[in-house]
Amino acid sequence: MKLLHSIFGIVAISGAVYAGDITHIKDICDTTATQECPNELQDIKLLQKMLNADKSINVNLTVDGKWGKHTKDAVVKFQKTHHISPTEGYVGYKTKRALNRYAKLDITNKTTNQYAKKLKPKCYNCYADFKHNVNLKKSYAVYTDKKLLAKAKRARKKLVVDVSEQRVRLFVNGKVALDAPCTTGAKHKFEPNTKIYRDKHTPLGTYKIREKIADKRSTIFGDIYKNGRRIYHGDRRKYRGSWKGVKFVGASLKHWMRLTSSGIGLHASKYVKRYPGTNGCIRLPYNVAHTLFAKVDKGTVVKVVR
Repeated sequence: MKLLHSIFGIVAISGAVYAGDITHIKDICDTTATQECPNELQDIKLLQKMLNADKSINVNLTVDGKWGKHTKDAVVKFQKTHHISPTEGYVGYKTKRALNRYAKLDITNKTTNQYAKKLKPKCYNCYADFKHNVNLKKSYAVYTDKKLLAKAKRARKKLVVDVSEQRVRLFVNGKVALDAPCTTGAKHKFEPNTKIYRDKHTPLGTYKIREKIADKRSTIFGDIYKNGRRIYHGDRRKYRGSWKGVKFVGASLKHWMRLTSSGIGLHASKYVKRYPGTNGCIRLPYNVAHTLFAKVDKGTVVKVVR
């Protein structure tokens, strides 16, 4: 039996052994305070199928790709059954991992062949070909030119962050060596703790990388724990509880590349969206952040444009 390894897991080309994998999709309904769900129809459908597949929670959702009370209640039930905290119906990394473990999907030969065809990796001859075939504003596709990247360390280079397309590009000797999705600051960022929307957009302009730290911890954003239990998540400056007997753990900012003294920089994150959503920093997929961190230097020019 031939196997095709993909972002969805392992698809059996002959036979019916497909283990559904939901970790590739965006976190679902991260704006629970406003009950908005920016995920695509297929993301919600996959979630509904996997919830139905977990016999321990015994739900029978209509697989229509619509986020609503029934789907959210099913997520909460799944989280309670499998001891995932917090049980708020937010489908984050922990919940997606648990779904992969407990909600296995079996798909027939006909369906697996459709997935195999759909997931066949695409190859692009040049950057112009990539731009022609990819919807840059919506796609998570990453373009790399290995020959240019190999020259990057000693060559003339710059980074360009395009806010309108939510893409970051590394130019080496004037040519695109890497083009990848990123997430910049939101103009209307909702703060769950204060219930206020604030302007957190990433400022446009030309900067230089001022600092590089492989594994930095935020001194502002993170979690506050008491007796091993998380009691607060977010900006520590807005925490109004007692600091006695509590511990603050800053959010991980791997492959940190600072742009401003006020704390704006590029860093790796598992929460890379196709729309602005950060507090001002520029989030990058882990593999992209790893590559850029290795190729750029302190002093490399970074342009944030629209």
